[in-house]
Amino acid sequence: MITLAIDIGNTRTKAAVFNQNELIAEVNLHQPDDLPIFIQTQQPVHAVMCAVGAGADEIAEVISSHQIPLLRVTHQTAFPFIVQYKTPQTLGMDRVAGIAAAQQLYPQKNCLVIDAGTCITYDFLSKDNQYTGGAIAPGLQMRLKAMHEFTLKLPQPDLIWPEDFEGQSTNAALLSGVCFGVADEINGKIERYTQRYGPLQVLLCGGNTAMLAKHIKNNIFAVPSLVLVGLNQILLFHVNKG
Repeated sequence: MITLAIDIGNTRTKAAVFNQNELIAEVNLHQPDDLPIFIQTQQPVHAVMCAVGAGADEIAEVISSHQIPLLRVTHQTAFPFIVQYKTPQTLGMDRVAGIAAAQQLYPQKNCLVIDAGTCITYDFLSKDNQYTGGAIAPGLQMRLKAMHEFTLKLPQPDLIWPEDFEGQSTNAALLSGVCFGVADEINGKIERYTQRYGPLQVLLCGGNTAMLAKHIKNNIFAVPSLVLVGLNQILLFHVNKG
């Protein structure tokens, strides 16, 4: 069974096609015609979508025009785990999708999902399938932009990893504060969760995965397409239960 998953983020919209659990094609949707061409090429029979950014209705119309049943993931969707979030109506479904992927990839294990995109989100799934929530923090670019916009004279350097944590110019100091600060934050979060729950698997996804992965101390599994994998799992859960 060929399925289509679409993740509408704050910065990018991504689509992927799966054959059961196997990801067979993935694209970034840049132009209005990208999705129809992708659908015509891959011929999916079911689709799933989550959106934290704009454009969901337009994409839903395209999918409907191809007569493909669409599951739009919301806080009212049934999930294959227990959601303990106290305000589920405010919960980003990309975060839930990341948890669904972790559950499929590491069943019956404690998992911490870190999505390093526009924002950095931390979400935890216990080994007995309880999603307990997590944290949201500014992403790398957002931190650089905030220091530039909320001060009079600080520049906004291009995002590259600094050579050393001691910045010897203003640009280098800004990059050190942001990049090493985020790395220290991630390592600290992992330590906190380990102290509370014991051994856990860390999964890293999002646009800054490659930049951050080498600076995380713990054993991590970097999966840039984790949200799409999770959306597919949620879809399969619904299709298989009838």
